[in-house]
Amino acid sequence: MSSCLSTGNLQLSGFALATSGWILAPTSMGQTDWRVWHLDNTTSIISSGIAWVGIWKVCFYNTILLSPQGRSVKICHTYGMFNSLLSQDFRAVQNIFLFACILGVLGKVSIILALRNFYMGAARRSTTCNLFTIGGFFYLFAGICILICVIWNFYAVSKNESLTFPATFYLPPRPKTQEVGNAVSMAITSAILMLLGGGIFLFCKFHRECQVYPLIRDINF
Repeated sequence: MSSCLSTGNLQLSGFALATSGWILAPTSMGQTDWRVWHLDNTTSIISSGIAWVGIWKVCFYNTILLSPQGRSVKICHTYGMFNSLLSQDFRAVQNIFLFACILGVLGKVSIILALRNFYMGAARRSTTCNLFTIGGFFYLFAGICILICVIWNFYAVSKNESLTFPATFYLPPRPKTQEVGNAVSMAITSAILMLLGGGIFLFCKFHRECQVYPLIRDINF
């Protein structure tokens, strides 16, 4: 019985790790600070001289004279994957990250079914282990997809690559310098957690003593 419980606890730990990573994935994808652009000079439109470029939107501070002192308001512009102005590699990263989130959903469903079978004894041992393995592959591929996006972002920042935005964004195609933002750290954490969780599921092993047998009671006539 102890080996059965330890195996179940291992799968629950993997599920907790992978689920935490899956939650962080869309959270990091929605952040704007994947790249931090430092512009040549400040303008009345971009008062801080800094723009935060994310996978789905770009933000900067704009000075609005609503009072004698004036105050800055954060303005964000969104863009979709079908924006023809965006480069092909940028749109590819958008699709890859969305694909990673979908893989995380499929992995979560597979692991939930596997855990239900394991604790309720509703299916054969091989079927349950196969579900754990499938879920593990889903999470591993999701983690790899996110790492691809992270590596691409590091490469783009190191090369100071440009992005073409619509004229209404009031942004130049290339900053003076740029650096990696905090959203990348969140994405890396997400990928590591899903890779760890997926690795646990792929090495799923069940002991024979873990099989569930119906409770037999002695009936005296």
